[in-house]
Amino acid sequence: MTHKFDKTLDPIRVFLPNISDDEHKQRDRIRVARNIATAKIPKLKEAPYARQLCWILVDTATEWMLSPATISALEMVAEQCRRLLIVAETSEMLETLPE
Repeated sequence: MTHKFDKTLDPIRVFLPNISDDEHKQRDRIRVARNIATAKIPKLKEAPYARQLCWILVDTATEWMLSPATISALEMVAEQCRRLLIVAETSEMLETLPE
Protein backbone atom coordinates (compact mmCIF):
# COMPACT_ATOMS: atom_id res chain seq x y z
CA MET A 1 0.00 0.00 0.00
CA THR A 2 1.38 3.39 -0.94
CA HIS A 3 0.24 6.82 0.06
CA LYS A 4 0.50 9.99 -1.94
CA PHE A 5 2.15 12.44 0.39
CA ASP A 6 0.96 15.41 -1.62
CA LYS A 7 -2.42 14.82 0.05
CA THR A 8 -3.30 14.79 3.71
CA LEU A 9 -3.36 11.29 5.11
CA ASP A 10 -6.86 10.25 6.07
CA PRO A 11 -6.74 8.51 9.47
CA ILE A 12 -9.63 6.25 8.53
CA ARG A 13 -8.40 5.29 5.07
CA VAL A 14 -4.95 4.50 6.47
CA PHE A 15 -6.46 1.63 8.47
CA LEU A 16 -9.48 0.84 6.27
CA PRO A 17 -8.35 1.65 2.71
CA ASN A 18 -11.04 -0.36 0.90
CA ILE A 19 -14.24 0.92 2.52
CA SER A 20 -16.96 2.62 0.50
CA ASP A 21 -17.40 6.38 0.49
CA ASP A 22 -20.69 5.98 2.40
CA GLU A 23 -19.00 3.96 5.12
CA HIS A 24 -16.13 6.44 5.25
CA LYS A 25 -18.59 9.33 5.67
CA GLN A 26 -20.16 7.74 8.76
CA ARG A 27 -16.82 6.79 10.28
CA ASP A 28 -15.60 10.34 9.68
CA ARG A 29 -18.67 11.77 11.43
CA ILE A 30 -17.80 9.59 14.42
CA ARG A 31 -14.14 10.70 14.29
CA VAL A 32 -15.05 14.40 14.13
CA ALA A 33 -17.46 14.08 17.08
CA ARG A 34 -14.74 12.31 19.08
CA ASN A 35 -12.28 15.09 18.29
CA ILE A 36 -14.74 17.79 19.34
CA ALA A 37 -15.50 16.01 22.62
CA THR A 38 -11.80 15.46 23.28
CA ALA A 39 -11.11 19.17 22.77
CA LYS A 40 -13.98 20.15 25.10
CA ILE A 41 -12.99 17.91 28.04
CA PRO A 42 -10.18 20.11 29.46
CA LYS A 43 -12.47 23.15 29.30
CA LEU A 44 -15.23 21.54 31.38
CA LYS A 45 -13.68 21.75 34.85
CA GLU A 46 -16.79 23.52 36.18
CA ALA A 47 -19.21 21.13 34.46
CA PRO A 48 -18.50 17.56 35.60
CA TYR A 49 -21.63 16.05 34.06
CA ALA A 50 -20.89 17.61 30.68
CA ARG A 51 -17.33 16.37 31.00
CA GLN A 52 -18.55 12.83 31.71
CA LEU A 53 -20.86 12.95 28.68
CA CYS A 54 -17.89 13.92 26.54
CA TRP A 55 -15.91 10.98 27.93
CA ILE A 56 -18.81 8.66 27.09
CA LEU A 57 -18.76 10.01 23.55
CA VAL A 58 -14.98 9.54 23.29
CA ASP A 59 -15.23 5.96 24.54
CA THR A 60 -18.10 5.15 22.18
CA ALA A 61 -16.47 6.75 19.15
CA THR A 62 -13.12 5.12 19.82
CA GLU A 63 -14.80 1.71 20.02
CA TRP A 64 -16.70 2.13 16.74
CA MET A 65 -14.50 4.31 14.54
CA LEU A 66 -12.36 1.49 13.13
CA SER A 67 -14.29 -1.61 14.22
CA PRO A 68 -16.16 -3.80 11.73
CA ALA A 69 -19.75 -2.56 11.42
CA THR A 70 -22.56 -2.11 8.94
CA ILE A 71 -23.25 1.32 7.50
CA SER A 72 -26.59 1.28 9.31
CA ALA A 73 -24.88 0.69 12.66
CA LEU A 74 -22.31 3.40 11.92
CA GLU A 75 -25.12 5.85 11.08
CA MET A 76 -26.74 5.12 14.45
CA VAL A 77 -23.45 5.57 16.30
CA ALA A 78 -22.70 8.82 14.44
CA GLU A 79 -26.15 10.11 15.38
CA GLN A 80 -25.67 9.04 18.99
CA CYS A 81 -22.36 10.93 19.07
CA ARG A 82 -24.04 14.03 17.65
CA ARG A 83 -26.75 13.84 20.29
CA LEU A 84 -24.22 13.33 23.08
CA LEU A 85 -22.50 16.54 21.97
CA ILE A 86 -25.81 18.39 22.12
CA VAL A 87 -26.62 17.00 25.57
CA ALA A 88 -23.09 17.83 26.79
CA GLU A 89 -23.52 21.42 25.56
CA THR A 90 -26.87 21.70 27.35
CA SER A 91 -25.44 20.17 30.50
CA GLU A 92 -22.56 22.63 30.45
CA MET A 93 -24.97 25.55 30.16
CA LEU A 94 -27.07 24.28 33.08
CA GLU A 95 -24.07 23.45 35.26
CA THR A 96 -22.52 26.87 34.80
CA LEU A 97 -25.63 29.00 35.30
CA PRO A 98 -25.04 31.82 37.75
CA GLU A 99 -26.64 31.13 41.11
